[in-house]
Amino acid sequence: MSSTNTASDELSQILTEYCQFAGNISVTESVEKLLTQVSEDLRYELLSAKTDDSRNTVLTEAAWRGHTELCVTLLSSLPSADRLKLILVDKLTAVHAATWHGHPGTVSSILSCLTVEQQVKLLSTENSDGKTALHYAAKRGRPDVMKTLLVNLIPEQQLQLFFTQDKAGDTALHNAAHAGHTETVKTLLDKLTPEQQLQLLFTQDKKGN
Repeated sequence: MSSTNTASDELSQILTEYCQFAGNISVTESVEKLLTQVSEDLRYELLSAKTDDSRNTVLTEAAWRGHTELCVTLLSSLPSADRLKLILVDKLTAVHAATWHGHPGTVSSILSCLTVEQQVKLLSTENSDGKTALHYAAKRGRPDVMKTLLVNLIPEQQLQLFFTQDKAGDTALHNAAHAGHTETVKTLLDKLTPEQQLQLLFTQDKKGN
């Protein structure tokens, strides 16, 4: 068995332990120590491998569970250019995962590991249904996460996300409204001018809604 496969198996085992004992800082330290034992050339290959149980990367698994320190440890072990590349290995990205489960601190920490340019690219990334992380925040009624997603974007970049439609033609506003998340709808609309609000409100999905 190659050293990369051995390290990957060990990392998967450590991640499982971390998920069982959330908050145990020694587990994060164990992951960090393991990564230092892998050459820099192999580190990305190791972290981009899918776990046996979930078929996600360990980064996405950690994000699902809101294990912020572990996410930062994994990303910080890579050069800046490889961090976004790792996040995008999973079509359902780590930011999608953390957003869905309502972990604003995890979302913020993942974004802080990226440049603003990388953040813009990540936040425009769609899952297999065409949904961005903003769609997820809206659908789940997460105005706190929504604000975290948007904080480093200029108004033009925010506007582009607001008008992004998934494969069903839904915008984030559609998702929030369909689910009855009044505060989330208000958070979205408060970012827009009256003219932009009307334009978004009259944007139709594929069913004409």
